[in-house]
Amino acid sequence: MGDAPDIHELARQVAVLEERMKTMHAENETLKADLAATLSGMRAEMAQRDAARSERDAARWERDAARSERDATARWRQTAILIAAIGIGFTVYG
Repeated sequence: MGDAPDIHELARQVAVLEERMKTMHAENETLKADLAATLSGMRAEMAQRDAARSERDAARWERDAARSERDATARWRQTAILIAAIGIGFTVYG
């Protein structure tokens, strides 16, 4: 049978285990801090992207509104020209 470890060996093993636990706890805290920093950076980047997207959307909406206004004006002009042409036709040939 194997010899049972003496009290000094057990104390050394406990000390090694305590040191490992401290190291693991420190690594865990470091990982938490790294994760928090990474998430913070990702949130900031997402906020920047959202702001840029909002600016692009606003600019596109302004362009679309201006284009719609131009199209409406062109349709009114075409209608006015058509009515004038019909009126002239009735006047000349009527």
